[in-house]
Amino acid sequence: MSNSLYSGNFLRIDQLDNGIAELCLDNLNAPVNTLSVEFREELRDALATLPLDGINGLLLSSAKPGFLAGANIDELETLLAKTTAQQIEFCENTAAVLCQLEDLPFPSVCAVNGFALGGGLEVALCTDYRLATDRALLGFPEVGLGVLPGVGGTVKSPRLAGFETALEWLSSGRQYSGKHALSAGMVDDIADDNSLREKSLALLNEAISGKLDWQQRRRQRKGSVEINTEALENSFAKFKRSAKHYPAANTICELLQRCAPLDRDAALSEEAACFSQLAQSTTAKALVAVYQAQQSLKKKNKRYANKETIEKAGVLGAGIMGGGIAYTTALRGTPVIMKDIQQSAVELGLKEARKLLGKQVSQQRISQDKADTILSSILGQLDFADFDSLDIIAEAVVEKLEIKQAVLAETAKNSRADVVLASNTSSLRISDIAAGLDNPAQLVGMHFFNPVHMMPLVEVVKGPQSSDQAVAKTIAYALQMGKTPLLVKDCSGFLINRILGAYFAAFSLLIREGVDFQRIDNIMTAWGLPMGPAYLLDVAGLDTLDKAMRILGEAYPDVMAANFETAINTLAKEGRYGQKTGAGFYQYQADDKGRPQRSNDPKTTALLAANQIGSANTINDQDIEDRLVLAMLLEASRCLNEGICESAEDIDTGMRLGTGFPAHFCGPLWYADNKGLDWVMDGCERFASLGGMYAADSGLIERAKNKGSFYS
Repeated sequence: MSNSLYSGNFLRIDQLDNGIAELCLDNLNAPVNTLSVEFREELRDALATLPLDGINGLLLSSAKPGFLAGANIDELETLLAKTTAQQIEFCENTAAVLCQLEDLPFPSVCAVNGFALGGGLEVALCTDYRLATDRALLGFPEVGLGVLPGVGGTVKSPRLAGFETALEWLSSGRQYSGKHALSAGMVDDIADDNSLREKSLALLNEAISGKLDWQQRRRQRKGSVEINTEALENSFAKFKRSAKHYPAANTICELLQRCAPLDRDAALSEEAACFSQLAQSTTAKALVAVYQAQQSLKKKNKRYANKETIEKAGVLGAGIMGGGIAYTTALRGTPVIMKDIQQSAVELGLKEARKLLGKQVSQQRISQDKADTILSSILGQLDFADFDSLDIIAEAVVEKLEIKQAVLAETAKNSRADVVLASNTSSLRISDIAAGLDNPAQLVGMHFFNPVHMMPLVEVVKGPQSSDQAVAKTIAYALQMGKTPLLVKDCSGFLINRILGAYFAAFSLLIREGVDFQRIDNIMTAWGLPMGPAYLLDVAGLDTLDKAMRILGEAYPDVMAANFETAINTLAKEGRYGQKTGAGFYQYQADDKGRPQRSNDPKTTALLAANQIGSANTINDQDIEDRLVLAMLLEASRCLNEGICESAEDIDTGMRLGTGFPAHFCGPLWYADNKGLDWVMDGCERFASLGGMYAADSGLIERAKNKGSFYS
């Protein structure tokens, strides 16, 4: 039996048997409970009306499939835009309400179902005991958004689970299962979905009867905590290198160290100040924008795919690329036929798949039996047998227009009329390839990035002739492979290679002016890119990029055509293609695991010097950085203005996933907004004499004139 003590929009309190009050979280306006300002105020009201006489204990539960998520991402974005004083006030006010819950004069138990993440876990930590389902997910994801838990998470977790465990949970941002949370000391027991409530009430009754010393738990949560010096030093060493651009993890280490000797309330004040310190950073604002952009693209892709499914796929062209596509397809449960015209290529493709599956087994991600089953779902062959059973065929043959046209035309004649042909081209226009087909509507671009199994992005290219259904099936196929598809309009280079083309053109011009390529690499890695342009060219292959830059130069002569022999041209002519030949800008030797290790090569400087003019001493580091970054963001702006992508958010997501553009700057167009469009226009004026790559497009000019931005 129960009777209602309080009822609101976000929670209710019912009185159960044995003087137990159940505080049940139940957001009536959304499918998920979130820690909003409205929730906080309602919790304050509910606790104020709770009759303390006659209540022996409190059960904290949820009526939703999940216990409680953290702050709504839109509310977090709003909070990040507030002043330091306002952010501290928010943290202190919320923490004060949670302390009221924590300090109730009777024992409390929390039943965690589904998930308790971020603020949700901070609420759960307010009770004396916690039970979780074995399938529950618990964790503090705030570090991934550039901040830290600001309403008690850094204070209560070390006092409950110990310094080392709290440090791991807070700094990693990982989600942990109920079983892991039990071993870590974050929960006291686990249960299945059906027994969670019963076991939680039983535990609460034990506390009420005095069998459990819940008051000792209270004293522990309000006192100091012993520092694990070794764990702290290891964490400082781990996060030292990334602290410049991603300060949250290092700040958490400092905060836990500083607050260890403090009592609860003093530690909460320190936590609020540190939250605001991080919330004021560019990184936090950028990472929230990253999350929102990714969620937006997920929703679009779900809508684009329109419930299409791929039962069986094909790959044209084996080898390393084809084998990678076949492996990634089969790994996610879709059987695949891999065809080539040479048995040696088929064997190479199967060898690549076998090697990648072997890594999965050695890393204990799958069993050997599972690997064998996956490999058996990849059929290598030289003919078109069973091609009439395929829903989609990914073409990965040599990057020559006439060959692709011939291969796809022959394939179409040996396949179903409704099969989707997806060309993995990186530089050819889909409309040109489609010219060789009887039914050009069935052709879509599907540009994978190398290595296929590691790179998350796939550009899905809609040519002017591509049907909506063909696009939908291609997006569905990419999603089934575990990839992030990005829909782009047909043009030379599509989105990613086109923006990189402008970047490499700017790099080539700097080399022409006498700037050392190693200096450029150092500047851009310090800025946040995973590798500088010279090293990136070596990894991608200078032979491939030399051809690509010629094609892009013809398509966009004002931006990417060079009237001089570029460093890329020079090294490619010498057969120095980068890692694949052991020498490019750098020289390479394999380590004991077969991985190429780079070192400086004095021959490179001599080769490049023949085509250099001017003195590098006249160009400072900031100008080098600005010229390279501006080249990218100006080309990104042109792509947006031409409708190559639907939004600035999509372009930035593509650049992060396709090039490793630093998440602490979100993407080139968010970076432009953050710096200010006046800064962008000033850069266009400063570098106008260097050519069309620094010219602003009409859309950018209009935005700057109206004091607008790329992000709404």
